[in-house]
Amino acid sequence: MLFNSVIFLTLFLPLALAGWYLFRRLGRPGLSKLFIIGMSFWFYGFYNVSYLWILLSSLLWNYAVSFLLQKWPRGGRWLLSAGILGNLGLLFYFKYFNFFVDNCNYFFHADISVEKIALPLGISFFTIQQISYLIERYRHSAPHYCVLDYFFYVSFFPQLIAGPIVLHSELMPQLQDPGRSRFCVSRFYDGLSLFILGLGKKVLLADSLAVLVNAEYGNIAALDMLSAWVVICWYMAELYFDFSGYSDMARGIAGMFGLDLPENFNSPFHADSVKEFWRRWHMTLTRFLTQYLYIPLGGSKKGKAKQCRNLLLVFLVSGIWHGANWTFFLWGLLNGLAVVFETLFPKVRFPKQWMNRLATSLFIILSFSVFRSDSLGEAALLWKKLFAGGYNGMFFGICNMLRFPENYVILKFLEMAAPGLLNPFYAACMILLSVISVRLLQGEKAGQWIARQGSTPRGILLLATLFTWSFLSLSQVSVFLYFHF
Repeated sequence: MLFNSVIFLTLFLPLALAGWYLFRRLGRPGLSKLFIIGMSFWFYGFYNVSYLWILLSSLLWNYAVSFLLQKWPRGGRWLLSAGILGNLGLLFYFKYFNFFVDNCNYFFHADISVEKIALPLGISFFTIQQISYLIERYRHSAPHYCVLDYFFYVSFFPQLIAGPIVLHSELMPQLQDPGRSRFCVSRFYDGLSLFILGLGKKVLLADSLAVLVNAEYGNIAALDMLSAWVVICWYMAELYFDFSGYSDMARGIAGMFGLDLPENFNSPFHADSVKEFWRRWHMTLTRFLTQYLYIPLGGSKKGKAKQCRNLLLVFLVSGIWHGANWTFFLWGLLNGLAVVFETLFPKVRFPKQWMNRLATSLFIILSFSVFRSDSLGEAALLWKKLFAGGYNGMFFGICNMLRFPENYVILKFLEMAAPGLLNPFYAACMILLSVISVRLLQGEKAGQWIARQGSTPRGILLLATLFTWSFLSLSQVSVFLYFHF
């Protein structure tokens, strides 16, 4: 089920909130958790009910390993290894097996034939969330929770499919806090406001930018230099508004339930280095890789050479985690090399902060152009267009993709009365969307805006308008980009 769908907004969310607070008010916290677990299973199985068996199997496996860690502490290392291998095995089969077979066929001239395995939604997220829990259990820094608490922790629907990746220490104490069981108007309103802002990011911005991006990534051969740069810049903006919009909605929904989820984005385009960018982008994944891979490998404590090795390995794992394609591996390698370079040569900087910020943004946009490409060959062709694509007038061709309900009346008028003004009008739409995107990328965070203006008459009016506009645009529903990863 999608956050940006009519059934979620008009049926699922009101029902989930009503049941949660009803059982809490009746003094039945166990029933409230069981109710939300059931709703979360409905949410997850709405797209494909067979995925529920995968989620349930994963939950039972990890809960069993946690139980055995308590009953058999001497076998902790073996149990942890078995638990992690079970999680990675599940992830490998559904996410990487086809990729593995295809590469075996290519490199070894084999002819292995297997059916295409569908990727279950959210498997990358709930798998590593549970790996983090098992590691904390092994370290004796996490208790063995009752089955209701554990199932709630993993399956809580706002963060189930695309994060944020929540640690047990962030959510479980809230469930055990009696103060969280009471309805709080201010917390609910702040959560609702954050949800609306995230919905606007997704529906009004990300989906509008996607119209052009999706069409032109399937038509790279026709692009010239200018249009290629527009496409990759718009993809970067689309990805940010899509994923940060999802994270805002997830955190907003949790806030309506009286719960706090960790922040996943911290104005990443304010970063003036690649290293800083990754402290601000998909922060919960960066945290997971830092705590459970980089630090155990030695972090920065064993000399520069090993630190650089560890950094590079972390980024390669990040690339592979995102998907089964060599483009993700290359994307991880590019970012890893950039961070290694900044680590080895920290004084190689431009004299002005805005120059460093611009250089960082350009590097990130270029690396994510590889991330978006379907193959290395496509990525190479795109880069050729970016730096040696010439000019063939394709810019106005891609602008003509910008047909939205909001500009329908103006377009029809121009088609009848002044067709010569159509191209300038499309270009103006392109510029307007670009300016809005840049302004929001460089602006304050949603939470900061809510704290400053969310409760003012102007802020309330803006939120109401934004929600109404977004709701009326739900006919153009699209899947969140990170569902593919």
